[in-house]
Amino acid sequence: MTGPRVLVTAATGKIGTAVTTQLLERGVTTRALVHREDSRSARLRSAGAEVVVADMFDYQQVEAAMHGVDRVFFNPPYHPHALDSAVGFAVAARRSGIEAVVALGQWLASPEHPSQLTRQLWLADKVFELLPDTAHIAVDPGFFADNYLKLLPMAALFGVFPIPAGLGRNAPPSNEDIARVAVGSLLAPHRHDGKAYRPTGPTLLSATEIAAAMGEALGRQVRHVEIPVSMFMRAVRVDAKRLKADMFFQSSLRHYVPEHTMGTWEIGGPTTHVRDVAGADPEDFLTIARRYASEPEAARTVGNYARAFADTVRMMVTPMNRLDRFDRLQQHPQPARPRYSGESAFWRSEHPAAAEARITDQTAGVPVRSHDCSNDSNPTNQSL
Repeated sequence: MTGPRVLVTAATGKIGTAVTTQLLERGVTTRALVHREDSRSARLRSAGAEVVVADMFDYQQVEAAMHGVDRVFFNPPYHPHALDSAVGFAVAARRSGIEAVVALGQWLASPEHPSQLTRQLWLADKVFELLPDTAHIAVDPGFFADNYLKLLPMAALFGVFPIPAGLGRNAPPSNEDIARVAVGSLLAPHRHDGKAYRPTGPTLLSATEIAAAMGEALGRQVRHVEIPVSMFMRAVRVDAKRLKADMFFQSSLRHYVPEHTMGTWEIGGPTTHVRDVAGADPEDFLTIARRYASEPEAARTVGNYARAFADTVRMMVTPMNRLDRFDRLQQHPQPARPRYSGESAFWRSEHPAAAEARITDQTAGVPVRSHDCSNDSNPTNQSL
């Protein structure tokens, strides 16, 4: 009897590469769906993957890529039409008789969220649930360690970790641990069918503790600097090319940062899902940071200092992108009353750990904050 044959989408991305590599290490026949041929796809082919080039928004190409596989890992594109891709993918899976779909989603996913991508990921999850003969497992991480470590060059060069985090904590997972949960689900889909897993790191950390771990990895002192969301988004705009942060990405990111200050990332965390599914302890943040500390961008060179200084000057004179205007021009729909997940009763009702946290807050007499996400009054929505 032959083993499973698995299709991995977005296979040259950080999560997709980790999933593909881990499957190949286990001897699983793996097909890597990529958007184009490049050095990354060449490395996957060298490692033993079958590489196919396809557009995730072209239904016929997606269906062709599924031919001959049993299980699929769906890594949605970060795109304003991500839901189109998910629906097409689900139709192709149904017609192809796919045994199992493991889909990467979001801990925040909710139909009320002001981020269009987050609302679409909630809908995509519900679409996959409707497949009658296909096992469906959701892998829904929160704020990745990789997101914090994009600021490692700033920490390495100037000893600061500038992020609007407030007093919120997080147990950020590594890309590799997220992949381990996906791979464990792909290898035993019927045991995990219907489950939603949220991989996390082993410990809840404040921004100060994250900065300290960065400092230990870099061999220098690093301190957290609390900055306004608007300043953070101005810095993202200046560094958009390196961060691969187009306007749509920035439109969502501005809504994820306030969740940190609300404490949404710490609700229900840390989980044991990496150990439960993959049989391994999750990586701690220091271990992850040490990998990133060896990257060229974190080296204290004259060139890196010059670029960082120039970016800082540009950030001081560059306004935040007019993201509300962008959303209107792109005709992005909005719920009648958008709510961040940390303050959404609907979101909490779908997350037992969040519902328990709400009860605890009320018992302790802590008022539940209400936050208006409308374009006119939400300070994180402001168009500068």
